[in-house]
Amino acid sequence: MRLSTILRHAAIVGTAGLTLSIVGAGGASASASADKTLSGSCSSDPKGYSGSARYYYNSAGGDVFTKFTYTIGGRAGSKTDVAIDVYSDKNNAVDKWHGGWGTDSAKVGTKSTTVHIISPAKDKVYVKFWVRWDLPGLDPTCSFQTKRI
Repeated sequence: MRLSTILRHAAIVGTAGLTLSIVGAGGASASASADKTLSGSCSSDPKGYSGSARYYYNSAGGDVFTKFTYTIGGRAGSKTDVAIDVYSDKNNAVDKWHGGWGTDSAKVGTKSTTVHIISPAKDKVYVKFWVRWDLPGLDPTCSFQTKRI
């Protein structure tokens, strides 16, 4: 069966403040494995941040991320920062960055953006999440990385 696109979805569920999702797609004519899940969490008082990511692996071409979605709950100032990046784990060398997305004006609510980020099938890939809430006084930050797949 020819697969023109394989959809993958990542749902990041926030504990108290931020929710992020990643949606990716791998394309080519090959069979896809069942979906898998990545997850992680962190906490920065007064905000919590956690999540999980579902994806499909396409052995013909690797992973192609096509959409990032994030949700911010609670309070977020006018310059709240969000960054989502895809990396390959290179063991004892510097990890390879495949691309990412970010904004310095995230608002409370859910937003999506289209991306096109490719990682090779042979690489162990992970996703790094980061947020800095723009609040009066010190701006709390929080970040985590998913496990390598």
